[in-house]
This record gives sequence, C-alpha cells and structure tokens, in this order.
Amino acid sequence: MLSELKRQFDLIQKAGRLSGVIVMLFALMNFQLLTAIADSEVPTTAVPLSAQIDRLIQEAQQREGVIAAPRSTDAEFMRRVSLDLTGKIPAVADLRRFLADPSPLKREQLVDRLLASPGFVVHFTNVWRDLLLPELTKNLQARGQIPEFEAWLRSQFQTNTPYDELARQIINSPLGANPQNQPGEFVQELTPRAYFIVKQLKPENLAAGTSRAFLGVRIECAQCHDHPFDSWKQQQFWEYAAFFSNIDQPQPNQIATALNLRESGGRPQIKIPDTNRLVAATFLDGIQPDWETGDPTPRMLLAEWITAKDNPYFAKATANRVWSLFFGRGMIDPVDDFSSTNRASHPQLLELLANSLREHEHDLKFLIREIVNSQTYQLTSHQTDPSQSRSEWYGKMPTRGLTAEQIFANLVQATGFFRQTTEVDSFLFSLGNNSPEAEIGDLFQTDAENQLDPRATILQALALMNGTFMTNATSLEQSDVFTAIVEFPELTVSAKIEAFYLCTLSRFPTESETKRLTEYISSAKSEDEITHAYSNLFWALLNSSEFLLNH
Repeated sequence: MLSELKRQFDLIQKAGRLSGVIVMLFALMNFQLLTAIADSEVPTTAVPLSAQIDRLIQEAQQREGVIAAPRSTDAEFMRRVSLDLTGKIPAVADLRRFLADPSPLKREQLVDRLLASPGFVVHFTNVWRDLLLPELTKNLQARGQIPEFEAWLRSQFQTNTPYDELARQIINSPLGANPQNQPGEFVQELTPRAYFIVKQLKPENLAAGTSRAFLGVRIECAQCHDHPFDSWKQQQFWEYAAFFSNIDQPQPNQIATALNLRESGGRPQIKIPDTNRLVAATFLDGIQPDWETGDPTPRMLLAEWITAKDNPYFAKATANRVWSLFFGRGMIDPVDDFSSTNRASHPQLLELLANSLREHEHDLKFLIREIVNSQTYQLTSHQTDPSQSRSEWYGKMPTRGLTAEQIFANLVQATGFFRQTTEVDSFLFSLGNNSPEAEIGDLFQTDAENQLDPRATILQALALMNGTFMTNATSLEQSDVFTAIVEFPELTVSAKIEAFYLCTLSRFPTESETKRLTEYISSAKSEDEITHAYSNLFWALLNSSEFLLNH
C-alpha cells in the first residue's frame, strides 16, 4: 500500500495537475498514514540476546578453526538445565512429559518453568551464599550465621530483587538491633549483616570480600605492598578499606553478634599497618566521596559507587560470574581476577552481556534465561572433533563438577530415600553432624576456582560405594524408588532397566546397554538373586561419573 501511494503521488506531480502548495498539503495529509504503513511493513523486532551470544561465539570459533558439536538431545538438555537452575536432576514424570512434548518451543517453556520454581530460589540461594561467604567452608564458628543469611538471600531471589539492589543491601546492611525497637527490646529482622560478622568486621576482610564479589578484583594482593603484577597500590587498598573502618571491633574473646554491632559516625580514616600514614576513604578510581550532599554514611556511598551504571567493573563482573555458572569458567578466569594481565577470552561478548544487564536493570533472571536459551549452551557435551577440546571456545558443552548439595539432592531425587533427611534441620547440612547431608557435605565441599576440573578422592568414592546412605538407598526395604520399580507388577525386565536409567541418568538406555543388562538380570536363578541384580544395577548407575557430573 505504501508503494502504491508513493507511485500515485509521483504521477500527479509529473502530470502537473497540482500546484506546489497542493502538493505540499497532500504530503502533509498523508505523512502520518505513510509513516504508520512504513512501520507496519518494516519489522523492528530486536535480535534476542541469546542469538547475539551465538553469533559472537560462532565468529570466534571460525577464527580459531573450531567445529562446533551437534545440539544436545532433549534428555541431555533437561538434565543439564535442571541441575543448573534448580540444583537437582528432573523427576522421571517431568522428564517423560518433556520428552513426549512435540512443541518446538518446549525448551524455552521448560526454562521459564524452572526459573519460576521454588527450586530455583533454593539453588541460587545456595550458590550465592557460597559465593559471598566462602569462609563458611573452613570456619565452623561462622556457620552459625547461615540461617539468617540464607533466609535473607532466599527472600531476595523470591522477589527477583535486581542484583545491584542486592549488592547495595549487603554493603550497606544495617548493623545491630533494629533502631525502631523499643528500649530494651530486640527483634531479629532479616538482614545480610551476617556478611560482616563472618568477615569478623575487619576493614581489610570486608574490602577484599566486596571487591572480589562485586567488582571481580583481587585488590587484597596490594594489602601489604604494591601489587607485583597489576596497577593496584597499597594505599589504594587501605583507602578502599577505610569505608569499613567506622565499624566498632568486638572486644577480645567476644563473638560478634547483631546485639553488639556498632558503627560510629564521621568521615572514615584508617592507618596503614606498620606505617604512620593515615588515609581517608577513597573510591578505587581515585575520586573522593561527596560528604556534603545529604547525610551519607561511608558504606552507603561505597554501595552507590560500586553499583553505579558507569562503574567499569560491576556489570562486567556480574555478567562474567553468571556466565561461569553455566560453562564452568568465566570469560575472565578466575572470575574474581579482573586485571590488566588477565584478559577476557571474548571481550565483545562480555561487553554485550554487561550492557544488556544494565539495560534490564540488573535482572539476573533475564540474563540467565538468555544464556540457557542460546545454542551455545545447548550443544552436546560429547566431543565430535579435536578442535572442541579447548573449553574457552565452547565447541561443545564442558563437563562440570557438582556441588556437595547438588550431589546429595540428586541422590535423594533418584532414590526417593527421604527418611534420614526429614528430621534434620537444613542448616545442619554443614555443621559436622552424623546425618547423610553432613557426610556428603564434608566430603564433597570444594574451593576450586572453576568447575571444569572436578577431583574425586578415595574417601568420596568409598562413601558412595559403601556408605550407609547408599546401602539403604539401594535396598528393597528402605528405598522407595527401588521398591517401586522392582515390585511393579507385570513390568518387563527391559522396562525396569529403562526406569532405573531415567531416575538416575535422566535418559533412556541404549540398545546395547538394555541387551547386556537384560542378559545379566535374566541369568539370576531366584527372586533374591534378581533383586540383588537390580540393586547392583542401581548402585552402579548412582556411582557412575555420568550421574556425578553435569554434562
């Protein structure tokens, strides 16, 4: 229609049948109509971030001569994305429904369901707890702070709090009792103050922790002397630490609690150890805070500077860390080592993710959704070409280790063995009690900087092969799943084998696996031998690397 109007207008002009004024009026009268038609004829749909991710990765692969692996199967994808978004493998019923769904949009729909599930909240609470408080794996005394901090984090993920706001709340967390309480009254409110308690209220610990978590910078390397490899100076470290120097330190032998946390007023200064130099709080870019506008506190000013849209680190560090959760390593690796000597493997992609995060108000769910909807994330983990061996070019999906909580959640999901877990308070998972959670937690905790090099120990292998939990979980008397499969009436041997594969490895067995295992189980002579054969199969699947890794 637009082209026809233009054609008629041109003919009228050429025929000389309209004066200049009338021509102008005709043009003005039809301007809005022409614009509307033009808008309707020219698509303006923006390219999804997931597609932009794929384009940049594919360009890098072409430069490096990497031949990408094929797309993952639906079963492989569902297991992977369920582990990444909810921290455990999918239930068999959900897996069967997904595999039977003919919709071409079922992967995107699955991602949306998982992001909206309680499992996402629980899993990402665990992930960010470990990220923000790495001290918990080694400091038994600090673990008493887990319940409040987890409850606060959970509330943030339930409401999808923008990540910059979450960071501001942590850095500027209220200390001590609720100031609105009546004299002599203390009401526990959910705050992230545990962040300060776990870091012992020390300015140097808080400076190192916040710079690593929110800026991706290991500035503590300059704590005692100028950084040997980067541009950070000792004075910069202590100027940054000064933002936390107004927090009163507990008396010797006194454990810091919400009751005795105090913060004094005034512009903060701190003395550099072993010197006579007193330095004032200064941002890492060398700019002095504005102490004159309003009534700012030091930590409030620092929080605003860290999360400001023009901060060169915050959005990039956040995007890099989120990316590492799904690929086992960041584009800058380690994720908390942004420096002049540690360049990004994909600088354009990192810039794209950071800008998109800013544009979407630091919505973590948005960024996560786009990453897992990308074809880069959805490649198979099976290597089909030697060029795929270098993980930084994402020629295939990297195989990654699981956290202790993921391993335990997978065992419970696969076996249905709940009886030993329901009477144990959740935060005792890591307090060294004799529960199965504590046993798995102590054995499988790791401080590795990425997930691409999972290292098994003899003790881990022994616990999975011969531990009390595994023994009970694969017994007819105590395992719900095992009992349901073995004693299901009129279920063929091959169907039972299939059920064991689906509940552990989240896939159907291959023809050769079915044939070999059918022969093994059919060779049993008595009911007890048959049950024992199924138990051996279940045990072997639960101890396989395919079950214990994300791939």
